[in-house]
Amino acid sequence: MDVFEAIRGRKAVRTYTDRAVTDDVLDKVLRAALRAPTGSGSQAWGLLVVRDEASRRDVADLVIAGGARYFSEMRPRGDATPEEHLAACVAYAETILPTYRVAPVWVMGLLVPRDNYPERMQEGGYVDDLLSVAFAMENLFIAARAEGLGTVPTSAFQRFEKDRLRAIVGLPDEVDPVLVTPLGYPESFPEGLPPALKRTFRGWKSLVHDDTWGNTRD
Repeated sequence: MDVFEAIRGRKAVRTYTDRAVTDDVLDKVLRAALRAPTGSGSQAWGLLVVRDEASRRDVADLVIAGGARYFSEMRPRGDATPEEHLAACVAYAETILPTYRVAPVWVMGLLVPRDNYPERMQEGGYVDDLLSVAFAMENLFIAARAEGLGTVPTSAFQRFEKDRLRAIVGLPDEVDPVLVTPLGYPESFPEGLPPALKRTFRGWKSLVHDDTWGNTRD
């Protein structure tokens, strides 16, 4: 699969099998991730690979619970009570995400401060480091797709429980698990856009401005 096919074929995969990922394939994907650009060459990142069965399940449980909370915040409540709304969102998360518990690998994209910016540059340096983690994880997502593996970038779900996530894998307080993804062979790769996104998703021509703002290609 060439890079353009991998980019077009990369979708958020939420259904996984328990098929093992070999060391060779995993290392190939991880090394591709760490070929990404890194602000000031600082490599203010790390990848934490979770393969231990108990730890994987703990991470999956945390992410699924975080998904339920995310859905409860993002979806309209309508006439339901807060308790009814949350219960419905918990049920929804358990309906669409349960195979996270069997995904053979979890990968965490970590921001690891290197303290290489002078004080006057620290705020902008933090943004650069955060972007660098995102670059690395995008490399990982595309490399994984080229190898027939599924991923799904997760940031909001674990945001509610970062300290508990740190405890599961022994992260120090200063290391930030910015992005988390299961990594494994999917039951199938999604095709097209979900119905909810089809109503709002912008075509690429509407997002490209030539020479001046507003001069879009559509």
